[in-house]
Amino acid sequence: MKITKSIFLGTITAIALGAIAIGQTGQAYAPAQPVAAFTNPQTVETDLARLDAALNNITNFEGRFTQYSPEGQVETGVIFISRPGRMRFEYDAPNPLLVVSDGVTLVQHDKALETTDRVPLSSTPLNYFLKENVQLARDTEVVGLIKSPQEIRVTSRDGSGEMDGEISMIFDPQTLAFKSWIIADSFGGQTQVVLSDLRYNDNIDPRLFRHRDEDRRDRRRRR
Repeated sequence: MKITKSIFLGTITAIALGAIAIGQTGQAYAPAQPVAAFTNPQTVETDLARLDAALNNITNFEGRFTQYSPEGQVETGVIFISRPGRMRFEYDAPNPLLVVSDGVTLVQHDKALETTDRVPLSSTPLNYFLKENVQLARDTEVVGLIKSPQEIRVTSRDGSGEMDGEISMIFDPQTLAFKSWIIADSFGGQTQVVLSDLRYNDNIDPRLFRHRDEDRRDRRRRR
């Protein structure tokens, strides 16, 4: 599967949102069309504060993910999060991709082609959701908050306008557990990610968040 830089950034942002939330689901949900941008405009500030608290409640997590692409492809893998800033997102074989953030730089490595792409973590939307203190209203432009008996759906985008696309986060209205999270790109495609088998606030080996070139330098120094 070919992954462009924009799809790469959008996909890992979606996964990070799920990673730092409370709860998970094993079911994929199709995006619904909201009837209004905000169901209750007068309670948006309160609703976002509750969701911020839920997102900030989790520091470390590890588990599995399933990714549904706009083309109908399904990919699986393992994910590790250690806030603030650190993430490892590794696809199952035969997909060769590995995505790692050490808190400063976000790296995508293709193990088959031996190619590596790097971007500053601060230049991606992922930075907003790996912060120690997440504040959706401050860090993003919230363009929709739809509430129903089945879900709370928050849609946001980069407030600076430098990155295209939107992120929709879908929460359980009672527990604030994630039900689904979806990236919509500027071409109308949607990527959905579902997490499973999650373990929260375990001790995670910090070496999982190291880049391959860092590992090589350490091995050379030990020789």
